[in-house]
Amino acid sequence: MSDEESGIETLREQAPPSVSRDIGITVLFLLFAAAFLVLSEQFAGNRISQYDPGATIWPRAALLVIVAAGLLNLVLLYKRAQKRDESVVPSLSSEVMTLSKKQREYLLAIALSVVFFLSQDYVGFFVSAPIFLFAFSYAIGYRDMVKLTVFSLVTGLVVFFLFRNVVNIALPYGTGPFREISIWAANLF
Repeated sequence: MSDEESGIETLREQAPPSVSRDIGITVLFLLFAAAFLVLSEQFAGNRISQYDPGATIWPRAALLVIVAAGLLNLVLLYKRAQKRDESVVPSLSSEVMTLSKKQREYLLAIALSVVFFLSQDYVGFFVSAPIFLFAFSYAIGYRDMVKLTVFSLVTGLVVFFLFRNVVNIALPYGTGPFREISIWAANLF
């Protein structure tokens, strides 16, 4: 059965990406990078010696690369919009704002990622990682519950073990009963 018969879009059939959406995403990345650059100032004084570049050099370098790439992307998107005679301001027409099933899946996956990262302090990595992996995989279309459960539990456990014992980085343990579960798991290794 070919892709056309099964209803799967090929790359040629897909509409070109919306310049206004790309600009919106780029602006969001620029805002986040700028916010983290400002927040990194609080760590600027952390140095081991006078020759140590400090704790902020690599995060700032990465953020500056993101800002530079974002600005370059805005220029390229503006040129593409001019070439296509397309507006750079998002319109609220139903045709542009309608999301396909795949786009909804990806937006849900992004929302799950945000919830996962924000929940780390309260729930901890050991508890939240398998839940996140299961929900994320389900959101992007995997439906075999047994494989999803095994994948989520094993991957979460392996990552927790590697960070704890190989890389020597303690992942967040959470609070309350979640902390007790994470400490129990850490003591297994």
